[in-house]
Amino acid sequence: MRLPNYLFSLFVVLLIFTSLANAQWAVVSSTNTGSSGKIYAAQNNLFLYGTWNKFHFYRSTDGGNTWADSASSFPYDVYALFNYNGEIFAVTTTLASGIYRFYVSGDGGTSWTEKSNIPSITGNGAILGMTSDGNNLFAVSNRKSYYTSQDNGLSWKETLMNTNATGSLTAFAAVGNLHVGVFLATGALVSPDAGQTWTVKNPSVALTNVVSSKGNIYGISNGAGVYKFDTGTQSWISVSTGLPGAASFQFAKQLLVYGDALFYYAVGFLDSKPAIYSSVDGGNTWTQISNDGLSTVSVSSSNSVLAATSSNLFFYDFKSSTSAASVYKLANPVSEVEESTVPHEFQLAQNFPNPFNPTTTIRYSVSGNSMVTLAVYNVLGRKVQTLVNEVQQSGRYEVSFDATKLSSGVYFYTLKAGNLVQTKRMLLLK
Repeated sequence: MRLPNYLFSLFVVLLIFTSLANAQWAVVSSTNTGSSGKIYAAQNNLFLYGTWNKFHFYRSTDGGNTWADSASSFPYDVYALFNYNGEIFAVTTTLASGIYRFYVSGDGGTSWTEKSNIPSITGNGAILGMTSDGNNLFAVSNRKSYYTSQDNGLSWKETLMNTNATGSLTAFAAVGNLHVGVFLATGALVSPDAGQTWTVKNPSVALTNVVSSKGNIYGISNGAGVYKFDTGTQSWISVSTGLPGAASFQFAKQLLVYGDALFYYAVGFLDSKPAIYSSVDGGNTWTQISNDGLSTVSVSSSNSVLAATSSNLFFYDFKSSTSAASVYKLANPVSEVEESTVPHEFQLAQNFPNPFNPTTTIRYSVSGNSMVTLAVYNVLGRKVQTLVNEVQQSGRYEVSFDATKLSSGVYFYTLKAGNLVQTKRMLLLK
């Protein structure tokens, strides 16, 4: 008898995390990017970047076993990476340049091109992070400005947070009009109206980081675990079942989103041991992942040391006492984790490049077997080309659109799968 899809998916998820709980971490590399090094996973590739003697930007395509330095792909140091709509974004700048540049890769990090930029304005802070709510892309400074893009990073609109909060802006998350920023000396500020007004709202212990996942915003705080913002009561509710209490004296370091899963990483204040937990039910319950094989870490280490691919978890550790670094991988990976690469939603990405001349690539995903059509229309609503017209299985796809025979102007491309429809705009410039 065949299990219903939702039961099969639940079985796969439970199998994954049961295996992870009993696995052991193993060192796969000594690649070094210093104490501020960050590890990031996108499109099943790993990236490790930071400054050790000089800036390095390493990429691994074989699960962390070998690394190639491609720092020469960028004019300046990279401060943040973010995977969005089939492209990996990199924020790069120097203080002397006076401008923040967004580079993108559509091939998993093999090649990079500049897509857009934001001039640096005195007092508005340095852009050090990126995030998304699924519909908008955000570039976040370390002061009181963040920037919103509604066209996949081509243009940006600044929001200046009108608040008396002090300290650096260390984290930001958004879901629709609900925006949350975390300041070093204040904790969480919440805006219900997309940044027009702000109110300090913390649980019993001020938050240190926030992320968005599946329509919710989650926050973490030292010694108090994980919280979720309740839009009904406009307050934070604890979602920490399975996590140690305040008596554990843990420093909350990172909350990582991977598909339907959340990973929470903390460091013990007394024993300096890394503690990693996973949740597959929106944070309602948590399961501790074994830290066997991991050594003690510094509580002042980078907050971006945990990464996940479809097969493994990775952990980056730099030892200031010896100036040595290690990249760990969770041993005995479960192959069924590949199931998470199957798309769970119908999605049409922004074409790239855009504007274009004369060819561009369109990526999309469908979540179930269905009749799929992808067509291009002019501004009068007349169909000018059909790119896809066939039954397709659940998966991610990309097609090339050649507009050699068309004149410059705005065009629309529409994806239909069953009863689902999405349309986006693109610009042909000859």
